[in-house]
Amino acid sequence: MSRRATTLSSGILAVGLIAGSALAPVAAAMAATDAAAMKKATADCKAEVKEKAKYQAMSLVARHKMVKDCVKESLARPH
Repeated sequence: MSRRATTLSSGILAVGLIAGSALAPVAAAMAATDAAAMKKATADCKAEVKEKAKYQAMSLVARHKMVKDCVKESLARPH
């Protein structure tokens, strides 16, 4: 490989590493926020499905699917 190609590829690699390390704390903070929102949505949906299951005969699989659908909907809604 020529000297220019080596220099160019090492420069691109360095920029990628620096940019990746600079964005890592932001991604970690967003992941923690997302995890908290997911836990809250899951707990709320489980309670909702449990209340509905009192009055209807539902299988475990059906309840699990209802919880998953409820969590998807609640996370998709703008807050």
